Amino acid sequence: MELVMPGIGLIFWTTVAFGMVLIILRKFAWKPILYTIKERENYIAQSLKQSKRIQRELDELDNTKEKLMIQAKATAEEIIQKARIDGEQIVKAAQQKAQKEASQLINDAHNAITAERRAVEKEIRQQIALLSVDIAKHVIQDEFNDIGKKNKYVNKLLEDIPLN
Repeated sequence: MELVMPGIGLIFWTTVAFGMVLIILRKFAWKPILYTIKERENYIAQSLKQSKRIQRELDELDNTKEKLMIQAKATAEEIIQKARIDGEQIVKAAQQKAQKEASQLINDAHNAITAERRAVEKEIRQQIALLSVDIAKHVIQDEFNDIGKKNKYVNKLLEDIPLN
């Protein structure tokens, strides 16, 4: 039962030992422990403030990022729209140029064909005229080989001439 009921001497010496340890701790360890706890408390408070500040900055960066993304999308859409319009204009200009060139080629071909046709017609007329003259020459030679016919023709021409 000694373990359950300690003696007065044991209580006294335990109290004295505890008091001495408490005095020694208070004199040498209490202030550094409190100082370390206070530093730790300040460090934690500063870390919380810093984390709040960093969180605000991150929120601001997120907002800025969102604004920049929206602006970039708008700019990209604008560039795409402008490129589409420019492309359509280039295609229209190319079509108009091609149509103009085709029209010019058609006109040039038409003019060349017309000129060629006129040249051919002129040559055909010349050939017809030459053939007509040759035929007339042969006909007249055949006609005038006979002297009687020749004299008759000359007299007829003389009668047709008006005299003043």
